[in-house]
Amino acid sequence: MIRLQRYNSPAVPMLVAILAATLFVLLRWRVAAHEKLGNFVVAGSKYASSTRVPSDLPVRTGSGYDGQFYYRLALDPFDLARTAFGIRLDSFSRVERMGYPFLAWLVARGQHASVPLALVVVNVIACGIVALAGGLLARSAGRHALWGLVFAGYWGYLWTLGRDLTELTAAAFLLLGLAAMVRQAPILSGVALLCATVSKETSVLLVGTLALTALYIRLSEPQLEPVLSSDGSSAGSSAPGASAPGASAPGYLGRLSPRRSDLAFLIPIAGFIVWQLVLLYATGKLPVYRSGGENLGIPLVGLVRGLSHYLPLFPTTGSALWLGELAILTFVVVGGAISFRAAPVEFRALWVVSVLLVLTTATGIWLGDVGFRSLDDAYLMSWLLLLYRRGPIWPWALVCAGIWVVVFVELVRFI
Repeated sequence: MIRLQRYNSPAVPMLVAILAATLFVLLRWRVAAHEKLGNFVVAGSKYASSTRVPSDLPVRTGSGYDGQFYYRLALDPFDLARTAFGIRLDSFSRVERMGYPFLAWLVARGQHASVPLALVVVNVIACGIVALAGGLLARSAGRHALWGLVFAGYWGYLWTLGRDLTELTAAAFLLLGLAAMVRQAPILSGVALLCATVSKETSVLLVGTLALTALYIRLSEPQLEPVLSSDGSSAGSSAPGASAPGASAPGYLGRLSPRRSDLAFLIPIAGFIVWQLVLLYATGKLPVYRSGGENLGIPLVGLVRGLSHYLPLFPTTGSALWLGELAILTFVVVGGAISFRAAPVEFRALWVVSVLLVLTTATGIWLGDVGFRSLDDAYLMSWLLLLYRRGPIWPWALVCAGIWVVVFVELVRFI
C-alpha cells in the first residue's frame, strides 16, 4: 500500500501537472493541430495577413482567437505598434498582458521560428508552477501537498494550453505570491504579484484587496501585524513597535507607518502603475481603461444573457458543456462560501472580490465557448477557501476532475 505521506511535497503535484499538460499538448498537436504547433495560435484572416505573417503560421478564415495577439507580441515584445509581423492587435489592451509573451520571447531567444513552441513550453511550465504553489498553500492549510493539483486542474486552463493564452502565467505568479506571503517573504511575494499584474490586469484588483485588508486589520487591531502565518491562519505576530499587553495602542499615524510586510503590496501596485505609464507613453492609450470597459459590465447582465443564449440550444454539445461547466464552477464557488468562516480573512476578502468580478463580467466573455477560462480567479480563490474546510473536500475534486477529462478529450479532437 502506497503511503501518500511519502509524496507530501509540492514538487510532486508540479511534476504530475507538467506530465498531464505535456500529454495534452502532444495529443492535441498530433490529432487536432495535425502536427503543426502554429495551429495552437488560431490566427484568423480578420487580423492576420497570410502573406505577411511568418511562413510557419497557418491563417484560417475568420477572426481567429486571442492567441494570435500573444504570438505577435512574443515575436517582439518591444514593438508596441498596432500592426506588426502581419498581425493587427484588436485592442491596445492586449499589450498590458505582456508577462506571457515576454517569457515566450525569452524562451525562444528572439527566434521567430521557435515562438510557437516557446508559447506552449511557457504554459506547460506555468501549469506545473500553479500545482507547486497550490501544494505549498495546501500544506499551509494543513492539507496534503497533492491537493495542489486541484488548482492546476481547472478545465479552463486546457483552453489556455491549447490556444496559447495567458491565464496560466498569471495564475502561477498569483499563487506564488500568495504562498510567499504566507511564508512572510514580502519581497518575493511582491515580485511574483507584480508579474501577475502584468500578465493579467485583474490581478491588480486582488493585490489591492490584500492591501486594503491588511490596512483594515492594522487599524482594527494595532497590536497585531496583519500577515498570514506560516500555518495559513490569519493571526498576527508582534509587530515592531507594537503595543505590549496592557499598554496604550499607537495612534492612527503610527499604525499607518510603513512596514516591511507592505512590500508585498507596494511592489506590484507601484510596478503596475509604472507599466501603465510606459504603455501610455508608447501607445498614447491607457490600456487598463480600455480593458475595464471590454471585460466588465453591469452585474449579472452577462450571466443572464449567457443563460438565455445557451439554454434554448440544449442539448447540443456546446450548450451541454457550457451549462455543465457553469454548474460545476457554481458548485466550487458555493464550496468556498461554506468554507468561508474557517479561512484566513485575507483569503476571504480575495474570494469576495473574485466572485464580484465574475458577476460583473461582460457579456462577450459569458458567450465565449472557452471553458470559462477568464473566470479562473473565482475558481482558484474558492479552492483556497475549501482547503480550510473542516471536513472532506473530495466531492469538489471529483466533479472538477470529471469535467477536466471531458474538456481534455474535446480539445484533443478539435482546435
